[in-house]
Amino acid sequence: MSEIDIRFTNDFKEACRLRDQGYEPIECAFGQYGSVLGPLCMDHHGTESHREGVALRACRDAYGARADDLRFVVTGAPDADAVLSIIALSALVEPERLDANFYELVNEYDTDPIGIDLTESTLGTRLAWFNQLPHLSQSEAGFRTAIEAMLRLLNDDVSNQELRKVARADQNRRKVASQGILACYAESGQQLPLPEDLLAEPVRRDVAAKAHPSRVLVVQSVVWGFDLWYRAAPVVVSHAARLEKVTIGCPDMPTAERLFGPGGLMNVWKELGRGWGGRESIGGSPRGLSLELSDAHKVAHAILDLLRRSNRPAS
Repeated sequence: MSEIDIRFTNDFKEACRLRDQGYEPIECAFGQYGSVLGPLCMDHHGTESHREGVALRACRDAYGARADDLRFVVTGAPDADAVLSIIALSALVEPERLDANFYELVNEYDTDPIGIDLTESTLGTRLAWFNQLPHLSQSEAGFRTAIEAMLRLLNDDVSNQELRKVARADQNRRKVASQGILACYAESGQQLPLPEDLLAEPVRRDVAAKAHPSRVLVVQSVVWGFDLWYRAAPVVVSHAARLEKVTIGCPDMPTAERLFGPGGLMNVWKELGRGWGGRESIGGSPRGLSLELSDAHKVAHAILDLLRRSNRPAS
């Protein structure tokens, strides 16, 4: 791992400077500041959302493209999509280790995870093992830990005993995620009661997003739980206390556009200010900005206000 030069930054200008020095940016999206792109254009957020996912393109089309220059600049979380793309571009494993079914699953789960139960398949269980790993912090150290873990996975160095723990851990994740729900709001701002059994509820997507009065859910959780939270409301505002950041999501782009018009959440980023951004259906707070739980509630009410204005009859 020492031969790979990973530079982590939350600063748009610093990412540009490193890019200009020859570092290849991987998923370096900075909200309304835009994406920092290198020759390989390895991003698919914001204005780059028309592009396919980075792991898909790196594994399928650009294997070994950076094998002679292992310098990368990164930001955000070391998720499977970003980490797998670095491994493929660097040729850290033999190409036959990059199973197309696996990197296609990584791409699908990164871009539209809602409705996918990873524990139902062997490849999904392997991806879930990676996703459950602790200490994958937003830092150079976090990326290095994630790369080492992904290499273990690709080289079949993860034991069956470790994989058998995945389903049990996922059940616990769902329990913790449900405990993190703080408030569910109707468009009027009225707080609504939650269903007794969220898993029995449908995902509030597309037409169903407006058939139920719930609109915005506020959560604070140490685990990922959007697959559960979207069963309570079509817009989720999640505060991550450890990372001090806010994530806003809708289950998919049709739902986001049904609620916010063409462009979906791109209309929300404009309202929240510079630095907020992401894709049409998910994104969040500016890089490096520390936010408290109270900020998440303020964001939720700003979204409710935008929904009311969007649905107000023209005079």
